[in-house]
Amino acid sequence: MIQSILLILLVIGAITGIRWFKQQPQAARRKVMLRSLAGAAIFLLITLAVTGRMHWLFAVIGALIPFMRGALGLGIQLLPLWLRRKSGQNTTGNNQPPARQPLDLSIDEAMQTLGLEGDLNSGNITVTMVNDAHRRLIQKVHPDRGGNDFLASRVNRARDVLIDRLKV
Repeated sequence: MIQSILLILLVIGAITGIRWFKQQPQAARRKVMLRSLAGAAIFLLITLAVTGRMHWLFAVIGALIPFMRGALGLGIQLLPLWLRRKSGQNTTGNNQPPARQPLDLSIDEAMQTLGLEGDLNSGNITVTMVNDAHRRLIQKVHPDRGGNDFLASRVNRARDVLIDRLKV
């Protein structure tokens, strides 16, 4: 009999709480929801500790640790994007990166970049030599192999400058 009365009071309280919750503004709803979830979690943990059934919770936490490490790494990578969005930057709809200045290399700089020595005008350097030097260097500085975009673009531009000069 007491259990039935408690159940009826619980249902009436839930209905009243839901009506009150729907009347609240959005900001207040969020605050009430977070506080309710935190209170329910604390109540659950205390109940599990008192009844001696906390052991399964630690097993679940132990199983989730590897997944949480991956999620933490992903969160750290996405944090700058979230902060930029939160601060209101880049809201113009222009998602294109800023234009970069082209790499204007002289013939000497291009030869130094590719590690070539000799006189370009006398025929000591050929297109094959330029391509071989480019292939050797790009394997080391390519972004897919641990290099960076700047070095790869500089090596590519040096090759283009030298080949254009040799074809003339």
